[in-house]
Amino acid sequence: MVKSEALFCRLVSVDTLFSFDGIIPSAPDFQLRLISLIEQFNKALRVENQTPEESEALCRALCDYFDKRLSSNAQNNSLSWQRYSLVQYFYGFVDSEEALPLSARLDALLNADSEIIFRYAWKLLTLVMQIEGSTDALVSLRAAKRARYFSRARAETPPSEHATASWVSPRAGAAGSPRLMIFVIGPFAGKWFSQSNLSSGSEHGILWVIEENANGLAKRMAYLKKNNIALATMAYFPLLADGFESSSIMIEQITAWQYAFSSIRLSEPLPCMLGLYTRLSQQRSAHDPDRAIWTGGLAEPPYGHLKLEHQWASLLAELEANDDGKDLYAIQRHAVASTLLSWLAESRIMNVLQTLFDSTQLDFAGITLADHGQGFTRHGAWSLWLSERYGILPGLSASIALPPLPEIPLPPVEEPPPAPIPLPVEIPRRRRWPKALAALLLLCLAGGIGYAIQQDAVEIRGQISQIKPIQRLLGINDKPDASAFLQLVNNAPLFENGSSNLMPESQHILTQLVPEMARNPLQMYLIIGHSDNTGSATVNMALSTERARVIRDWLVEHSGLAASQFIVEGAGNSRPIASNATQEGRAQNRRVEIIPLSMQDYKD
Repeated sequence: MVKSEALFCRLVSVDTLFSFDGIIPSAPDFQLRLISLIEQFNKALRVENQTPEESEALCRALCDYFDKRLSSNAQNNSLSWQRYSLVQYFYGFVDSEEALPLSARLDALLNADSEIIFRYAWKLLTLVMQIEGSTDALVSLRAAKRARYFSRARAETPPSEHATASWVSPRAGAAGSPRLMIFVIGPFAGKWFSQSNLSSGSEHGILWVIEENANGLAKRMAYLKKNNIALATMAYFPLLADGFESSSIMIEQITAWQYAFSSIRLSEPLPCMLGLYTRLSQQRSAHDPDRAIWTGGLAEPPYGHLKLEHQWASLLAELEANDDGKDLYAIQRHAVASTLLSWLAESRIMNVLQTLFDSTQLDFAGITLADHGQGFTRHGAWSLWLSERYGILPGLSASIALPPLPEIPLPPVEEPPPAPIPLPVEIPRRRRWPKALAALLLLCLAGGIGYAIQQDAVEIRGQISQIKPIQRLLGINDKPDASAFLQLVNNAPLFENGSSNLMPESQHILTQLVPEMARNPLQMYLIIGHSDNTGSATVNMALSTERARVIRDWLVEHSGLAASQFIVEGAGNSRPIASNATQEGRAQNRRVEIIPLSMQDYKD
């Protein structure tokens, strides 16, 4: 990325933060930051051999845009931005009647000979349309220059960013069993991703496991290898940009994980993908505002030689390639991601992460970036760096959205080699077999069929034996019999609407389960909470998990069983048993399932 592009991205980042209801603590300080950025941008254009006239015209258009943007925002009227006008600072007082409209300045820039000036002007046109709307002048200008924009050389998305995983499961497991186990590790795993523990993805082909320390990960991997379990494995290291109060604390936490991994020995090197979470644009889905927009992913193996800096460059190239020339959100994502890279580099977090991968058995396998959340939930390391550099703090969100997990491609299954095709045996014609020999042949044939049936039974038992160690590893026994399900459906409500507080009449329902549990004091149970589709998926997941925990705590108190005999899981609204379109259907979906788990696995 050339220097002028990096500086232009920082200017767009400031504008994007302002669109996030950004807070400007000091108007004079904010003005000085913008002045410095525009001056650096102008100098960078000159160094890149842009003409002084076109460079100056582009900077003048930027000053006009920011003055109009900051003066027209109702939230920051208290700034009285007219006192800090960028145009007046650079060009002195200009009579409003003599000043050219911003659309006219953009028209001249979009006719510039330089492709670099044209590209910046095109993006600035998209920004202007967010405050002025689709006026006739701006729409006509965009239509007239669209052909030139799409005729230019576009950045190509690096092929490595769209690669699928090429590691292979050692052999096929039983039908429906997972093929990939992903360990969520790092300083944010336990606090922010605990609701995803033992959850599944990609149609149950992936099993997510939250691991809060390096020793636990080493034990799980050793168990998988010892029992020859047919699972591919990888790690996911999430990083929340504002998860800690300062960059120094984040560095300290990452370094602690580096030391922990340096002191253990994994059964084999573990591919590890880095995931970064922050808000990058205004784009959000109306029906699911907590859903993240993902960029990047797994790189092409072999892993272990990849560098963070190169993968970041590929990710930025992908963001640039996603800009179709009219997408404000794509421009915002590319700009803020570029600024995020500057923060990671300047604060040395990039170096610390690279050291983590270079000095441990975690093989760096790529980066994924989540444009996530309705706003910043706290002013942490990333927000404070933005305030120090640009004089603006991102606005805070009124609610906390739990970070989602990315989509990971499933590894292919290693297919067994095809059985050799037996050669046909030519039978002599008109050969008459003695009766004794014919009887012996029939006996051998019957024995062969019996042996084949026996071998099929051995193979089925072998597939079942592959599943049992996974269940033991996760603390779950055999798949329960469907007849053993105890469904507590919300026809007679167990909980208050939208709450995890038990209703008074729910005591009678739960009391009926206690005698059966008392007759089986060693039994283990899986408690799964469900919800309807009212509200966001994240809120429903947290609520269903909390409801399952409330049921567990009540049963521990009244049945005499230990808390360790219950496994709690929240399914949110992901497994409806009826239509959510009706009130009756939603009532059936707001349920709790208590599943007795077989103890046979422990007896083995």
